[in-house]
Amino acid sequence: MCTFQTNEIYLTWRKAVVNRRYIIGKLIKDGDSYQFQYCPDNELEKAKAVGFEYYPAFPDVTKTYEDVLPTFSRRLINPARSDYDKFLKYWCAENYKDDLFAILGLTGAKLQTDTFEFIAPHYEVPASFYTEVAGLQHTDENLLNEIKNTKNPENISLKPEPENKYDPYAVKVFYKEAELGYVKIIHSSCIAKAFKDNRNITARIENIIKNGSIKEILLDIKID
Repeated sequence: MCTFQTNEIYLTWRKAVVNRRYIIGKLIKDGDSYQFQYCPDNELEKAKAVGFEYYPAFPDVTKTYEDVLPTFSRRLINPARSDYDKFLKYWCAENYKDDLFAILGLTGAKLQTDTFEFIAPHYEVPASFYTEVAGLQHTDENLLNEIKNTKNPENISLKPEPENKYDPYAVKVFYKEAELGYVKIIHSSCIAKAFKDNRNITARIENIIKNGSIKEILLDIKID
């Protein structure tokens, strides 16, 4: 099962699925109350520079919003649906069935109609969580075809890339020594910190979403 030990999860946005994510705000749990606030740093300004305005329900980027969990939980599938348990199982979130805050952070609460996504940091040790490989649109098609046609693809490795000019916490993903992509933002900083702390880190492919070509690769990350 995934671990989840945080009172803050981050809301990210990207212009399109092929573009980089920006951290634009955070959802904060304080006892039984939940607040949302936009990030005060230049990450929000960078997002605005490429087209971000605001989350539709919260138009004032200078304001701290209260009692926001019902609004954000509408991004999740209805618990009454017959496939709800399957949805939780896919994201390894069965232990958090009654915790909407955790489910938002573990599943991302992505929709087909926008490009927002929640991401939970995982600095707890040990840690277990899923994360997608970013940048697959730049990956060699032959490599992706090999992964798609391999029954149980293994040989996944991770390598921090502190010299990366876009993200000093970048972590590159390799498949059989070939570059596959990157760990997505926030999860990359968790893993980079684990490398710095000399933690044992393992990664394997948990699932592949494909429709002709690969759309998404989900990694199972464990930090001891």
